Amino acid sequence: MKTNRFMPGLLLVGLGLAGCEDIISVEVPDGATYLVVDGWISDQPGPCTVRLSTTAPYFSNQATPRVQGAEVMITDNDGTRDVLKETEPGLYQSATVRGRIGGTYTLSVTVAGQTYTAQTQINRVPTIDSLGVVYREETDDHDAGYYLTYFGRELPGRGDQYRIKVFRNDTLLNNPELDLFFFNDDFLDGKYLNGLELSPGPFRSGDRARVEIHAITADTYGYLVELQRQMRNDGLFANPTENVSTNITAVSRDARPATGWFGGSAVQSKTIYIH
Repeated sequence: MKTNRFMPGLLLVGLGLAGCEDIISVEVPDGATYLVVDGWISDQPGPCTVRLSTTAPYFSNQATPRVQGAEVMITDNDGTRDVLKETEPGLYQSATVRGRIGGTYTLSVTVAGQTYTAQTQINRVPTIDSLGVVYREETDDHDAGYYLTYFGRELPGRGDQYRIKVFRNDTLLNNPELDLFFFNDDFLDGKYLNGLELSPGPFRSGDRARVEIHAITADTYGYLVELQRQMRNDGLFANPTENVSTNITAVSRDARPATGWFGGSAVQSKTIYIH
């Protein structure tokens, strides 16, 4: 199993999953203004959310400008189309579209006459059989407390990728040094994950913990790997930084550059109370 954690920290771009829960960083040259698209669709209830902004220089003290008045639309492979409504500056939400396993979804964004598109799919997701807890004493590597363990079978058939999200009392654990955890099935295809320990924590007695497993596409997995590689590229022998890939494509000629990501996932979750 290849597992990965990612430490963000430059220009801030939310990676889908709605509600500014996940913070991903993308470095762009000072002086270049990019359209930033942050969109995600899942098979869960609730609106699909797309956030639009523009980049600001790394040393700017100003908030990232929100993009208002855009035309934002999501279309599925059956031809169903949903025009998203701007519910607050730069935040666009769907009314009817909801992801389904096997579905393909195309995002279209038009800003000041310039159109951009992106596409994603929603893949199958395994069931979480149960969650457990183990108590760890304090060490140099972690604090004392309870840590979660995961039980469930990975789906047979190579080519699956996942991201794990952990919540404490309905709050996503989003420590950029620890909590972005994703893996693929290269070495565990069809195997049973018997007590896989999840790093976010520690939990205390009385906490309620929720774990979500998101099935992500190979492209999204590659995007996270690339981000991780860039963020770990430091030290005396670091390579020159490069812009991270994006699946946002400009359709209009002479459109300004765009960055960000539009992704999708099927989700399974489980909750446990810490006693």
